[in-house]
Amino acid sequence: MPNPTEKIPFKSPTCEIITIGTELLLGQVVDTNTTYLAIELGRAGISVCFRTAVSDLPDEMRQVIDIAVKRCDLVITTGGLGPTRDDLTREIVARVAGVDLEFRQDLMDQIEQIFQRFGYYMPENNRRQAFVPAGSQAIPNPVGTAPAFIREVHGKPIICLPGVPRELKYLLTREVIPWLKQRFHLTDHRITYRVLKTVGIGESKVDYLIGDLMGHGKNPEVGLLASQGEIKIRIAAKVKDMKSADELIGPIEQEIRSRLGKRIFGKDEDTLEQVIDSMLAENGLTLAIMESFTAGLAAQRLHCLLTPRLLESAVMPDEKRLGRKWLGRENAVQGSSAARNVAQKTGSIAQADIGLAILGVFHKKGEDFKVIGHAAAAGKGIEKTFTWEMGGDISTLQLRGALIGLNTLRLALIEASND
Repeated sequence: MPNPTEKIPFKSPTCEIITIGTELLLGQVVDTNTTYLAIELGRAGISVCFRTAVSDLPDEMRQVIDIAVKRCDLVITTGGLGPTRDDLTREIVARVAGVDLEFRQDLMDQIEQIFQRFGYYMPENNRRQAFVPAGSQAIPNPVGTAPAFIREVHGKPIICLPGVPRELKYLLTREVIPWLKQRFHLTDHRITYRVLKTVGIGESKVDYLIGDLMGHGKNPEVGLLASQGEIKIRIAAKVKDMKSADELIGPIEQEIRSRLGKRIFGKDEDTLEQVIDSMLAENGLTLAIMESFTAGLAAQRLHCLLTPRLLESAVMPDEKRLGRKWLGRENAVQGSSAARNVAQKTGSIAQADIGLAILGVFHKKGEDFKVIGHAAAAGKGIEKTFTWEMGGDISTLQLRGALIGLNTLRLALIEASND
């Protein structure tokens, strides 16, 4: 492991991650390295401010590395350390540093050992991988043939890692993160997050309710991340230790919870289905689900938990048939009262404590569709219905409908526990 050089007083160092490879820009390879790096660097107390992807073209590589060095405290590159002629990271970082490449026999020995270990003959072009910019701190790679290296430019480290995810992760956790903690005096500092998850409310409504708590430069900093049917509220704090994290994040979390109330269903790694399953377990309740337009997506989320509390689930997309079979009438199931009756029947037939019905019919609306949905939860001490109208493509309507149905059940369980 390289020895760290100068230590600087603590502040959250800024970092730019540069992923190198034309295949990334063409969409031929999905970049998972940047996400992994951002998470691990944040845990170490380093703020990732920029994420850049660049082709294998030398001029473009040099341009983005030059810019990154000027605007951040450190730079991490991934890729371009292989043995082929288009693997140019070593050469370009040497140009940025204004030095030549130098051959390292210790790296050459390590690369040859890798080939010997697996019983292969080493091609001559792998010799390229034993060169690093002069003055670099080399990081041997025991799990691959691409050594990493660190070259400081204007007092700022450029850390060059291989693009193979397994190798990158190995070197980052065992070598680079410890080096960074010493280099930037981060032993007792970190960036920590708490994520509150909401459902049944749009991003603009969340922004209206808690927007005054948001803003760049605050500590903690509050931000929103929207996805289909779910809004995540991220509270990020730069802290010295976990006690400090609780002291900083706790009051903000409490304030957000007081404003959003039951719209918050969980935090961090919680999922809506896990929360519902836990509520059913706490109350000793079982469940059965009937779905029409949502095609079983609500039940699927619970089935993935392998929960014994979901006794039965069914999909019946033809609501006229559902009306004949469940309600004894020829017309389609319409309205919240009919949905409640279907929920009761579903629970009764399955001998479950609660039945959940998520019903609706697609109607063509221009290029997209619309649906008037009805969700109902009924059974042992529980009765709740919800109706909504929504437009969009079929997959979006199905996913959001499934989440709305599950959230209707969650709210019903909360109300029942408060009675």
